[in-house]
Amino acid sequence: MSTFNRNTLVKVLEILDSSHAEEALAAAKLASAMVREAGLTWDQVIDTAVLPRSASTPALPSEPPPRAVSAGPFGYRRERDLSPHEQFFMVLLSPRTPADIKRKLRNWEARVLDGEITPQESQDLQFMYQSFVVG
Repeated sequence: MSTFNRNTLVKVLEILDSSHAEEALAAAKLASAMVREAGLTWDQVIDTAVLPRSASTPALPSEPPPRAVSAGPFGYRRERDLSPHEQFFMVLLSPRTPADIKRKLRNWEARVLDGEITPQESQDLQFMYQSFVVG
């Protein structure tokens, strides 16, 4: 189960309002992956988000106690390396990524989602992630 961060999910969901359909779709896919990888359902996320938190409402496992782990881009915890799929969406959604790079990445989307990118493309993606998201 990966770390789930509600604030990151909110930032990703805000991109759904983008005038660019591809960015909105990428945000939807990333949000869905975040919820799935955290072992949650959308019903659980929305239910606790809509209802006010009280002593009787249990908190989601999304807000673990603070630990000595540095936060990565978009609030991700850096406990593990991001998969090419996660790096792809981070680069695509980053406001620092140039438009020409985003256009190039849109041609990769199906292969990234299917896990069919070449080792060279994986290295290129990691470089773009370091340059436009982390750096």
